[in-house]
Amino acid sequence: MTPHDEMSAVLAALGQHTRPTVTITPVKEAPEAPWSSKFGGQPWWPRDLAYPHSASGDPLYLLAQINLAEVPALPGFPGGGLLQFFIANDEVYGFDFERSQAEKMAAPDGYRVVYHPQIVADAALPVDELPPLPMENLLPLSEEYAVRFRAADDLPAPSDHGFEAIARSIDAIDETVIDSLYDMGLGTGSKLGGYAYFTQEDPRGYECPGEEWVLLFQMDTSDEEDGVWIMWGDCGVGNFFIEPARLAAGDFSRVWYNWDCC
Repeated sequence: MTPHDEMSAVLAALGQHTRPTVTITPVKEAPEAPWSSKFGGQPWWPRDLAYPHSASGDPLYLLAQINLAEVPALPGFPGGGLLQFFIANDEVYGFDFERSQAEKMAAPDGYRVVYHPQIVADAALPVDELPPLPMENLLPLSEEYAVRFRAADDLPAPSDHGFEAIARSIDAIDETVIDSLYDMGLGTGSKLGGYAYFTQEDPRGYECPGEEWVLLFQMDTSDEEDGVWIMWGDCGVGNFFIEPARLAAGDFSRVWYNWDCC
């Protein structure tokens, strides 16, 4: 079997394990409305809800806002509502290196995931009453970008902790093939659902054993592509994970946040 035939056989075998995903492409355009899907900028925020802050009292800042009514249908995800991701404006993007993963999820400090089941336009806080964007921006992005969605099937990514079990069932997979799969960029890109990508390793492989976690949202680095600049450290990636039962119930109170870089 030639290397080309071998890779074709591997991709065909991996194709039996695809997961539905919705890819997200940020574009250098202004969102249509305050409640539109976007990366960065100011969030749509209801007047009667306390704005998210860190334990030290500093405001958290919008990383992404996803209007699920704008998203192609994705199994397990709510069909509507506004899903927001916030992180701290610091050198480590709100990541906590001191506490265990279970402790961080029980009482998140430098990040927050908020879900608004209903969007009431005239109940929003005016932008000038929201915390101003930071003067010294340490976030992975410094501009607001509209986003475009596309439904797709995601092939297993070799950096995803579930890949090893899949690979054991495919005879042709060896280290050379895995290197080629990395070169193909499997798992990369910004998206909802699907398989996760890591520049280092998947923490789900050794933290919170016995629990099932699926990819909720991933924001990848975009190095000035089409005028969009997003940078997690040194060309890294940010991920948010959730338990499937909580996702199906629209319960985003316990979400796992991770990012890594080269």
